[in-house]
Amino acid sequence: MTQHHLHSKESRNLAKTLNGMNAEAAAEQWLAKARWGDDDKQGCPACGLFRKHYRRKARQQWRCANPNCSHEFSVTSGTPFHGHKLSFVNILRLFSAFENGAKGQSLLEASRRVGCTPKTVQAFFGKIREWMVGTMDLRPLDGTVHIDGGYFCGKPRKPNRKIRMPKDALKVRFGRKAPENASQPWIEAGMTYRNWCKRANKRVVISLCQSAGHRMGSGRSMAFICTAENESEVTRLAKHFIHPESRVMTDESNAYGVLGAYVAEHYTVSHAHEFSTPEGVSDNMCETFFSRFRRSEYGTLHGFRPKYLQDYACEFVWRENHRRHAQDKRFNMLLTGLMTSSVSQWWAGYWQGRHRKEELGLDYFLARLPSTK
Repeated sequence: MTQHHLHSKESRNLAKTLNGMNAEAAAEQWLAKARWGDDDKQGCPACGLFRKHYRRKARQQWRCANPNCSHEFSVTSGTPFHGHKLSFVNILRLFSAFENGAKGQSLLEASRRVGCTPKTVQAFFGKIREWMVGTMDLRPLDGTVHIDGGYFCGKPRKPNRKIRMPKDALKVRFGRKAPENASQPWIEAGMTYRNWCKRANKRVVISLCQSAGHRMGSGRSMAFICTAENESEVTRLAKHFIHPESRVMTDESNAYGVLGAYVAEHYTVSHAHEFSTPEGVSDNMCETFFSRFRRSEYGTLHGFRPKYLQDYACEFVWRENHRRHAQDKRFNMLLTGLMTSSVSQWWAGYWQGRHRKEELGLDYFLARLPSTK
């Protein structure tokens, strides 16, 4: 039997190095290497001069060697960690904590492990997810592609007392019948008032997964928050994110009936009767993605909020796409990506009240495509 990746030495090939990292100088050098790609030269964030600048060792900074600039900067100046109060060692430890969580990473657990406040961890992880939102690969998927939708947020709570289900409760609950008492519709829907209100937070995430080959799972994935799982949203996804020559597999939902007009082949599986057909038609790659995503919602993070649901979806797209990569490759991918990014737009000053105002979703990513500008 083939060894599972998480049992292989590649899945832990950086653990000893990171666990033994205690020197600030070594941690700073690691960050500098990730940012500038050189052990001795630095790039001034003010004038752009790349050379060996004057070192201010006591302050862990450099002074620009350009006489017309003389800007003082550190290894994190102009990055998402600009103005941080963390030690360089703790920055690396937080990267390691985030990378290691197959189903996400609890803020409180990472806080106890590293020794910083949960607020610090929340902002730090938020900046990593912001980078993942901005770098999700939007090239059209090809080959065999699975598509499915899943509902997140707005999780109902079990009532204190058992509620008797009225007649046509499900029709009222899902909008197929208008309630007779419009002032208290939750009663006819067989729900508590609290659960009725929480329905407003429910969001649908549609995932698209490209096959990596027989018994290899998905090779590349995408996930978007959509207004609904309907023909209109599926049409937009098919036009922009699926190659016309692809072979698409979905469940029997009416939302996917339009796919035949946009792809070469479309097959469906009826989940009312089977998980996959004898011919191998299924949407199991999407089900696998949603399984990890939902275990994070219920077991690790204990809930999502609509405003940042797309950020979490992009995080799990990244985890899905790189799940079989070696630990050092995943770690350095995160480190280099963040250290070569600019100051965070969504998380800089978060705890001083500067919050992102809007939710992200499919429209946000369509606006990034050249064809939609």
